[in-house]
Amino acid sequence: MKKFLSVVLSLFLVFSLCACGAPKQDANYNGWYTDGEINITKKQVQKIVNGEFDTPKNVILIIGDGMGPNDITLAEEHANGVYDFGLVLNQIKNHGLATTHSADNAITDSAASATALSTGVKTNNDYIGKDVDGNDLKTMAELAREQGKKVGIITDEDLSGATPTAFVVHNISRSNTKELTNAMVQFKPDVLMCQDYISVSSLLEGEARTIFENEYLVAKDFKRFKNVLDTDANCEKSFFGFLNGFSTVASYNLAQCTEVALKRLENDNGFFLMIESSGTDKYGHKNNMTGKLNSVVTLDRTVAAVLKFMSENPDTLLIVTSDHENGGVRLPENDSEKLSDLLTVTEHTAADVRVFAVGKGSEYFSGKTVDNTDIGKFLIKTIKGE
Repeated sequence: MKKFLSVVLSLFLVFSLCACGAPKQDANYNGWYTDGEINITKKQVQKIVNGEFDTPKNVILIIGDGMGPNDITLAEEHANGVYDFGLVLNQIKNHGLATTHSADNAITDSAASATALSTGVKTNNDYIGKDVDGNDLKTMAELAREQGKKVGIITDEDLSGATPTAFVVHNISRSNTKELTNAMVQFKPDVLMCQDYISVSSLLEGEARTIFENEYLVAKDFKRFKNVLDTDANCEKSFFGFLNGFSTVASYNLAQCTEVALKRLENDNGFFLMIESSGTDKYGHKNNMTGKLNSVVTLDRTVAAVLKFMSENPDTLLIVTSDHENGGVRLPENDSEKLSDLLTVTEHTAADVRVFAVGKGSEYFSGKTVDNTDIGKFLIKTIKGE
């Protein structure tokens, strides 16, 4: 099996859009904020994940949208040349599985699954931050703010996407794009990042537009981050940054954006930060394994950035998981199989997803299968300090 997998992935690497042996060839990397590769060694990763942790005041949740277990297995080989030890994810000792079904379907959508992760409560597909009866549930951002914590939301997709909105607002349908966009800005997270400036600005009105224009430090695209951030070196204003979105090429954008957020969110009361890497879902729908596996690498670099932060901030909890599997990805059975053939469907499936945890209490997830609501409940207790 290992031989088959290596052969298939070797062929893939020849034609892949991502030059994994030379990570600085990432077209979006310009070295403006970090050292690019988010340099970290296996020894450093193991020291961090095996270290002593304090009671968490900072809670970070990273979601690989549509990222199934086999995506991670395939990307382990794909990541060689970025980190010589493979994926950072696979160095995390406390890991398990999670079920993802929604209240009304064995196969969840992102709205129901993100609501389950955000509130610890099952709901119907299409619902954002509401229970099955349409009642508002307390989202994780609302809870964190009640506890005096700062709030950060990062996604490389639209601001109105089901995953980011379920952690902040309430709506009966994920399709209500304008309502969701305005509600996200009205909540005014301390750090907010998403894909595209025009798609957000064109939808804002009333209070949300006033907040956006007067209360946020805004970087209209990724290349403008440095100049905009330099005007507020003391991190006094809320920050709204627009990155370049997901890509078939493994990117450092999400990791660099995460480092920006961590710097701006750090405070005595702590923070809650949700980060979504959406390419594993988007490229699953498109039957594009190149994009799907490179998106795992994008997420993995983001995990590395968070672990480096945790090395100096042991009062931090990190959970990495997925909202659902997409693509029914299987492992190759022989040398002749094409990577595109490993995607058996172009929609979500009911497969369990992986859960990785670092920080005090993270052994709760080690070697067991939980439900996605259990992840939400665990995070809620942590934010409350229980």
